[in-house]
Amino acid sequence: MIRLRPALRLGRRMAFAKTGRAALVVALIGLPTMGFAGVSVLFASTQATTAEQLRYDLGHAQAQMTTQQPDARGMRQDPVHWTNIQTEEDSPAANADDDTPYADVTEYVPKGAISIPVTTTDVVLRGAHGPIGTTATLGETWDPVLDGRWHVLDGTAPTARDQAMMTPAMLAKTGLHIGDTLDVTDPVTKRFTITGTMRDLGQDPDESAVYLPWRSIAADAAPISTGRSDAGAVTVYLPTVAPTWSEIKRLNDHGIVVQSRPVVLDPPDERVDGFSGPQSLGWYVAGLGLVGVFALFEVGLLAGAAFLVGTRADARSYAILTSVGAERGVVRSVVAGSGLVLGTAGAVLGTGLGIGIGALAFHLLDDGNVNAFPGLHVPGVMLLCIAVAGVLAGVLSSLTAARAATRVNVLAGLRGSLRPETPSRAATRRRRAWGPLLIVVGAVMTLACGIGVLVLNDRPEQSGQRDHWAWVVGAGVAIGPCLVQLGVAICSPWVLALVARVSSRFGLAARMAGRDARRNPVRTVPVLASVMSVVFVASVVITSNASQHAQYVRDYEYKSAVGVATADIQRLDSRSFPQGYDAAVTARAAEVSARVFDHDRIRVLGTVDEQPTEEPSTLTQLHLWERPTGCGDEFCGSWLEPGGSQHVLTGTVDDYAVLSGHRPSAEVRDALADGRAVSLWPEYVHDGAVRLDTFHHRSWEDATSPDPEHPDATTTIPAVLDEQDPPIQIGVFMTKATAERYRVPAVDGILVTRLDGEVSPEQFGELASAWQSYGGSARAQASAPTFFYESGPVDASAPVRALALALAAAVTIGATAVAIGLARADGRRDDEVLDAIGAAPRLRRRTTAWQAAILTTVGAVVGTVLGLLPIRALTLRFDAGPAGTSHMPFVADWPVLALLAIGLPVVVTFGTWLTAGRSRRLALRRAH
Repeated sequence: MIRLRPALRLGRRMAFAKTGRAALVVALIGLPTMGFAGVSVLFASTQATTAEQLRYDLGHAQAQMTTQQPDARGMRQDPVHWTNIQTEEDSPAANADDDTPYADVTEYVPKGAISIPVTTTDVVLRGAHGPIGTTATLGETWDPVLDGRWHVLDGTAPTARDQAMMTPAMLAKTGLHIGDTLDVTDPVTKRFTITGTMRDLGQDPDESAVYLPWRSIAADAAPISTGRSDAGAVTVYLPTVAPTWSEIKRLNDHGIVVQSRPVVLDPPDERVDGFSGPQSLGWYVAGLGLVGVFALFEVGLLAGAAFLVGTRADARSYAILTSVGAERGVVRSVVAGSGLVLGTAGAVLGTGLGIGIGALAFHLLDDGNVNAFPGLHVPGVMLLCIAVAGVLAGVLSSLTAARAATRVNVLAGLRGSLRPETPSRAATRRRRAWGPLLIVVGAVMTLACGIGVLVLNDRPEQSGQRDHWAWVVGAGVAIGPCLVQLGVAICSPWVLALVARVSSRFGLAARMAGRDARRNPVRTVPVLASVMSVVFVASVVITSNASQHAQYVRDYEYKSAVGVATADIQRLDSRSFPQGYDAAVTARAAEVSARVFDHDRIRVLGTVDEQPTEEPSTLTQLHLWERPTGCGDEFCGSWLEPGGSQHVLTGTVDDYAVLSGHRPSAEVRDALADGRAVSLWPEYVHDGAVRLDTFHHRSWEDATSPDPEHPDATTTIPAVLDEQDPPIQIGVFMTKATAERYRVPAVDGILVTRLDGEVSPEQFGELASAWQSYGGSARAQASAPTFFYESGPVDASAPVRALALALAAAVTIGATAVAIGLARADGRRDDEVLDAIGAAPRLRRRTTAWQAAILTTVGAVVGTVLGLLPIRALTLRFDAGPAGTSHMPFVADWPVLALLAIGLPVVVTFGTWLTAGRSRRLALRRAH
C-alpha cells in the first residue's frame, strides 16, 4: 500500500499532464456512460412503483372489485397482479359452460361499506356537426376519493342525475362549453348539463370521453347475472373498506376478483402458479447488458489506443522512473492509476450528465399519461453499475499500455527516441499462426453451426436434447464471426502493409498515410478493429432484415388486389361469437360505411358460410380436388382447406374486376354472363367444373371435420380457370344469378371498396361512431364494420436499416476522429520536420484525409463482408426441407451494403478533409 499510494498519485498527475489526451479518454468513456445513464433514467421512469400503481388503480380508495369468471367455485387470483387468475382442475369453475351465470358484483359489497360502482356503455351524442358515437363512463368518477385514477380539470363535479362532465377533447369535438346542455340520443334520449371537464389519468390528454352519473341512463341498469361474459364491465370501488385475503378468496369462489391495498402492500405467499410479473425489466436489463458489453469493447479499443500513444509520448518519463529503481509493478501501477483516474472522471461526468438528460427527456415526453410515465425515477443501483463499468473501462483500457510501459527502452527513452518498435520474431510467428487459424476456425464453426440450426429446425419432434443442441449451435453461429474478426485483427498489420504498398501509387500524401498506418499498429489496429466490429453488426442487421423481408414477400398471401379494402360482416351473439351472415345487417353496414368512405362505392358481395354454428345445420363447402402444390408455407395450405375463410363469393363482373385488380378477360366475362363460375385456383377446378359439398346436421360440437370424400350431397357448376399472379384468397367467383340457379346458399356478407391507403385510426373512429349513430337494430347484431386494406408486402424495415447505418456512422466518425487525433499527437515531430523542409500545410490536410480513408475503408469493407457470414450460414440449404416448412432465403441488400462499405468511408473521408489540417505552419519546438 505504501508503494501503491505514490504510484497512484503520480498516475493522477500524468493523467492530466496532457489536457487533450485526457479529454479524449474522458470523452470516450463519458459519452457512452452518459447515454446508458440517460436511457436508464428514462426507462425507469416508465416503470410504476407499487405506490404509483395503486395511486392510479385505486386513487385514495382502499379496494376495487369486479366480476371476471362465472359464479362457480375453483378460481384463484394473484394477490398482487389481481387480474391474473388460475382455475383448479375439475372444479366447478373449470367445468362451467356458457349458461353458467355471472355474479352481480354490487351484491357482494361488504355490509355497511360505501361503494362507488363504475361501468361503461356505448352512447351517441348530438354534436355541432352531427351525431358522435363514443363510450360513456357511468359512475361517480369525479368523487375526490378516486382522484388519481380520474382527475377533475375545470368546473365543478355533478350533483344531480342530469349533469355530466367531459374531457376537453370531447368538449371541443361536440362544439360545446361548460354550462351548455348535452343531448344523448342513444340508447336513450336524455339531456345533461355540462358542469366541468375531467380526464382519465391513464389515457392521453387528447382522448375523447364523456362521464355520466351512475344509472343516469337505462343502459347500465340491465341485470348482469344473465350469463354474459362481459359482466366484468362493472367495477366497484370501496373508499373505506379493504377486504382481507381470506375474504378475497371467498369472493373468488363467486368469480369476483379484488384489488385490496393492504393485500398488495403485504401480499401472502400464495402467488398464481406460472406468473412471474412483468418481463419488460428483464428484457431491458438483458438488452442494456448486451449493448453495454459491445460499447465496453469499443471503448476499450479506442481508449486503449489512446493510452498506448500516451505511453509512447511519455516514454522518457517512464524511462526516468525505471532508471531511478522503480520496479515494473510500480510502473504498471502508475499507468493503471492514470486509467483509474480518467475512467472515474469519465464515469462521474457521464453519469451526472446522463441523469440530467434523462430527466429532461422525461419532462419533454411526459404528456400526463401516468401509465406511460408514472413518475421521474433515478435507478441508483443501475446507475452505480453503469458508473462502475465506466471506471472498469478506463482501468482495462490502460492495462495494455501499462504492460508496454514496463518494456520501454530506457536508453532510447532518455535520448528522446520515438522510433516505432519493431515486433519481435516470436510475436510475428504467433501472428502468422494464430491469425489465419482463427479465421479458418471461425468460418468453419459459423457454417457448421448454421447448418446445425437448420437441421434442428427441420426436426418435427420437440425434445430436451434438441433444445440443448439448439443452444450449442446458436452460440456457435454467434461466436464464429467473432473469432474471424479476431483473426482479421491479428492479421491487420499485413493488411495495412498491403494497403501501404498500394496507396504509395497515389501520391506523396497517400504514401505517408499508408506508411504511418503500417508503422504504428498500436493506434491504427484498434481503430480498424473498432470500425470493423460496428460495421459487422450493421451488416448482420441489414442482411438479416433483407432476408426476413424476402421470406415475408415470398410467403405473403394476398387477400385481394392491392388497393382494395374488404370487410366481413357477421352476426355476433352476446359472447361475440360469429353466428353467420344476415343480408339486412350487411346492407345496413354498407349504408353506414358509405358515410365514411364516400370516394368510391361500397360493393356488397355474397359469400357461402363454411363455418358450423352452435345449432346443427346444413354446411356447404367448396371441394378441394388436389392438395396445394408450390404454395410455400403452411398458411397457404390451411387457407385452401375448406372451413377456413370465405372461398365462394358472388357478385357482378365489375365486383370481380375490383377484387382481382384488372379487367377480366373475355373468357371470364363470357363465363360469368353464361352462368358459369370462375375458379382462381387450379386446386378447385376439375374437368371444367367446380364442386360444392353439402353436409347435414353439422355443429360446433362435432369432433371431426366433414369428410370431403363422403358428402351428403354435391353440386357441380361449370367453371373456367383464371389464375392470378400473385394469387389472392378467393377460391371461386360467380354471379348471384348463378348461385340462385344452382341453389348455392350464398348470403350478402362481404363489403368491398377501393381505398387510397390504409384505414386511418380516425376513419376507424368515424366508422364506430357512424355505426353507433346509424346502425339501428343491426348494431345489436354485429360490431362496427372493420375494413382490411390490402397493401401487399410493405417493407417496414427502413427504420431498422437507418438505425444500423446511423450506429455505424457514429462509431466510425468517432473512431476516425480518435485515429486522426492520435496520429496528430504522435506525429507532431514529423509535422515539424515537414514544416522545416518547406512542405505546404495542405500536405498535412491530404495526409490526414488519406489516413481516414485507409482506416475506414479497410474496416468497413472487411466488416461488411464478414457480416454476410452468419446469415449465409443460417440460410445454407441443400434441399427444399420438409413439406409445410418455410425457410429464410439469403438475400443481401447490396445498395445499402455498398453504402455501408463504400459510401460511409467516402463521407467520413470527405468530412475529415474539410475539418483537418492547419492554415499556418507549426511553431517549431527546440530542445535545449
